[in-house]
Amino acid sequence: MKARLITGAVLGLLLSVYLPAQQVTQGSSETGVSANSQTTFKEEVTHRIALAEAGLRQAEFTHKSDAELATLYGQLGVMYEDVGQMVRAEAMLQHTVSLLRHAGEPNEDLAKAVSRLGNLHVVMGKLSAGKGEDMEALKLRQKLGDPLQIARSWSDLAALAIAQHKFANARDFAQKAITEFAANAQAEVIDRIAARYALSLALCYLKECPSAVPLLKDAIDDAKASQQVGFPTGLGDFLLGFAYWKSGDIFDAGQHMKEGTTVMGEQLGWSHPTYLSALKKYAQFLRENQQADVANVVEARIRQAEAVVDVHSIQTAQGMFGVGGLR
Repeated sequence: MKARLITGAVLGLLLSVYLPAQQVTQGSSETGVSANSQTTFKEEVTHRIALAEAGLRQAEFTHKSDAELATLYGQLGVMYEDVGQMVRAEAMLQHTVSLLRHAGEPNEDLAKAVSRLGNLHVVMGKLSAGKGEDMEALKLRQKLGDPLQIARSWSDLAALAIAQHKFANARDFAQKAITEFAANAQAEVIDRIAARYALSLALCYLKECPSAVPLLKDAIDDAKASQQVGFPTGLGDFLLGFAYWKSGDIFDAGQHMKEGTTVMGEQLGWSHPTYLSALKKYAQFLRENQQADVANVVEARIRQAEAVVDVHSIQTAQGMFGVGGLR
């Protein structure tokens, strides 16, 4: 399994590493619960963390430069975030930023590290810290003058605004990012996907869910066409299901929320707080639509996961794009 750093700042809020689709045991197709994927996911990520820690110890022993050490600390940070160990991820990313501040003149590496730490703080509910870091990253990028990187900061700020319940601001930031990503040949597919996901969620919060549906469909199609399968498509399906739900299309809502949560569970591991946030919203949907038997199964999985997951992560994580606060 090869880790790929996400360039789309909004997707990076909850998963700074995109894990391409891997072989996992499928969960129940009736519930959207991926019951047996946790072992595969955690074994693989734990193995990568062990290798990264060994590499970091060797790099420190041989007195590698601050910039080289920052790269290793940053990789560890995003892997810890992957498995929901937010406090450890925070420590790694804070040290990454500190090393880069001492490594030389401010550059895009520093801006990316500050941005990633800001994203994590938004996920953890530390919105004041996250705002400060997002604004610092934007100012650094404006000084460097790269329109693409500036647009990535706008995407960050859209996600922050969602967490702050400033949904009109989120819509405006996301639209600015989308415009730049569409015009910039250097933009990656994941940039465009992430910005459209952010805009669609902002629209739903603004009671314009029907307008979000075509945006989400286009983003999911782009993800599939570019083979950005796995987490990006799973998240897209979940958000599409939510948009259908709030638009009154219960049948399509159920299908997409089930598919989305299944994929998210496979990719994140069923005890990851991001997945749990989505699963709780799916359970609410099932309850509201008289599917009590399926809701019972989903809620049992939630209780089982919460019994073993990092309690601090559960209490502080805001959920993907504010998924935990969807209403």
